[in-house]
Amino acid sequence: MPGRCENSGLMKQRIILWLTGLLSLCCLSSCLEVEQVINLKKDGSGTIVEEIVMGAQIVAMMEALPVGAGEENPFADLYNVENYKAKAAGFGKGVTYSGMEKVERNGGKGVKVTYKFEDINNVVLTPGSAMNDLNKEGEGEEAEAVKDDPLKFAYAGDVLTITVPEPSEEKGESAEPEEGVLELNPEDPAMQAMMAQMFKGMKISTKLVTATGIQKSDATYLKDNTITLMLMDFDEIMKNPKGLKALQKLEGANRAEIAESLKGVKGVAVETKKEIRVKLK
Repeated sequence: MPGRCENSGLMKQRIILWLTGLLSLCCLSSCLEVEQVINLKKDGSGTIVEEIVMGAQIVAMMEALPVGAGEENPFADLYNVENYKAKAAGFGKGVTYSGMEKVERNGGKGVKVTYKFEDINNVVLTPGSAMNDLNKEGEGEEAEAVKDDPLKFAYAGDVLTITVPEPSEEKGESAEPEEGVLELNPEDPAMQAMMAQMFKGMKISTKLVTATGIQKSDATYLKDNTITLMLMDFDEIMKNPKGLKALQKLEGANRAEIAESLKGVKGVAVETKKEIRVKLK
């Protein structure tokens, strides 16, 4: 995911670590969809909608787990409204929880959560951060690092300016690999096949949608009234042998290196400009 509009290396690392840890044990395809959509009205108000849907195989596995006395349903945390009410403040001053819907699609299960804001100038959002709702064990230093690098918004005179945080300058190669973490060799066909299966159906995205349309914008990924701030569609990425290699290059890269690495790689969109402007109709 898919993401970078936030710390590109950190996002890639979070996705890889979480999935290789969980899915390599489960031996199941991921089939996980995580989408964040900022819906902006012309008066500066709007909503943030997050949808998380786990695929049928993961759902079947979780529902088959034995539940002992006093233990909760495996989906209790995902469906816990209080968690989302508490999360609202993390999106900025004045952002409030609006509602949650349970989602069932093609045998998969998940949630669609809506938050409201009155002024986008007060909103902060880290693309891909909805992954933290699934990765409760990642709420330590790594989660704080993600929280410190959000997108920021400034809106005046029908023009929205989005400030994109600087990518991390830390090089992943200098860090010692964590015990139990799968080593990834993008040149190994067997590894490519395994990763393609593990990431099958996985898609992470963050988008901005304007209610009145877009008159003009210098955003890299613009279509109609929608700006894609981050996208990682792993089905598309894994069709290209260079896809996994490109993702690995994101860690520790600067803006120019990220842009160059992603050239010609379908399924990945990462805004690399320091600022983008959007003129609403």
